[in-house]
Amino acid sequence: MSIEVRNISKKFGSFAALKDVSIRIPTGELVALLGPSGSGKTTLLRIIAGLEIADPGSGPIFFNNENISTQNVAERQIGFVFQHYSLFRHMNIFENVAFGLRVRPRSIRPDKEQIRRKVVELLKLVQLERVADLYPSQLSGGQRQRVALIRALAVEPKVLLLDEPFGALDAKVRRELRRWLRRLHDELSVTSVFVTHDQDEALEVADRIAVMNDGRIEQEGTPDEVYDNPANPFVYNFLGNVNLFHGRVHDGKVKVGDHELTTAYAEHAEQASVVAYVRPHDIEISRTQDGDFTILAAIRHINAAGPLVRVHLQRHDNDEHIEAELTRERYRQLKLHNQESVYIRLRNPRVFVEDYVI
Repeated sequence: MSIEVRNISKKFGSFAALKDVSIRIPTGELVALLGPSGSGKTTLLRIIAGLEIADPGSGPIFFNNENISTQNVAERQIGFVFQHYSLFRHMNIFENVAFGLRVRPRSIRPDKEQIRRKVVELLKLVQLERVADLYPSQLSGGQRQRVALIRALAVEPKVLLLDEPFGALDAKVRRELRRWLRRLHDELSVTSVFVTHDQDEALEVADRIAVMNDGRIEQEGTPDEVYDNPANPFVYNFLGNVNLFHGRVHDGKVKVGDHELTTAYAEHAEQASVVAYVRPHDIEISRTQDGDFTILAAIRHINAAGPLVRVHLQRHDNDEHIEAELTRERYRQLKLHNQESVYIRLRNPRVFVEDYVI
C-alpha cells in the first residue's frame, strides 16, 4: 500500500504546522519522519491517519493511487500506535489484542475461534503468549508497547502509523525494541510511517528518512544519503554531532585559520564567509605538524569508555572546542594524555555559506 501526500498545509491559529508538504512512500517501506519538537511531523502523521484535516486548498492524499482525502479514520483502515500505549487497563492482554476484531461490523467480524487463533498467532510473533491472561499494569513498558503494536496489526491495517512509539521507554529498552520493530517489519512488510526525534532510532530502523523542520521537509532519502550527504546545515546539525570551523574562500579554496582545505569550492563567492562542518569521526589527530595537520589544539578531556574514544580539544588560535572520535586501536597508538597539544586534520568537510545553528 503506497502513500502519497501532495501539497499539504495546516495552521493552528496563527501557527503554521505544515507548509506545502509533499511526500511519497512506496509500498512496504518503513519511513521515519524525523525532526525537533514543533517541526510538523506528528501533524503530518495525524493528517495521513484522518485524525486532523488539512487546510482548505491543500492537495489530496492517496493510498495506492486512490484519493482517500474525504474518508474518515475507520474507512482508511489505519493501524495507529501511540507513545503511551493506550491499552485498556480493565482488559487482559488477550482481550486488548482481540478488541479491534470483536468490534468489527457483524458482516466482516471473525468468529470466536478465528479471533482466538489470530490473537495467539500475534502474541507468539512478539513472544508474549505467556502473558495473555495478565493485565497491562503487570507488564513492563517494553512489553506493553509490543502489545500496542500487535493490537494495531490485528485488524490487518492497510498502513501502520507510529507516533514516537518508544519515547516513553528508557534507553536500553528503546534500543532493543527498535531492533525488534525492524525485524517485525521485514517479516510483515506493512507500509509504515513512524515519528521520532531520535536520530539514532531513525538511522537504525528506517528504510528512508524525511527530515522535517519548521513545517517543511528539509531532505528525504535513505539513512546513508541524509547522513553522508546532508542537503543543508540544518540536516547536518540535526543528524548527529558536528564540529563547526569558520573560514573564508580565497582563490577557490576554503581557509580555516592557517589551514587550507584541499577541495575546491568554486561555487562560493570569493572572500565569502563559510562554515566547514566535520563529524567527530572525521577529525584526525597527530603529534606533528605535517601536510594538512596544521590546526593546533590542546586535549582537555579523554573519554575512553566504550568502543570509540572521545577526545575533547580546544583550539589554540580561537579557544573553540572540538570533539574527535578515535578507534581504540588508534588511541593506543597515539598514547594521548590530557593537556598535551596536538595537531588536527579535517577529513571530509562539508562547506556551507551560512552558519546555521539549531
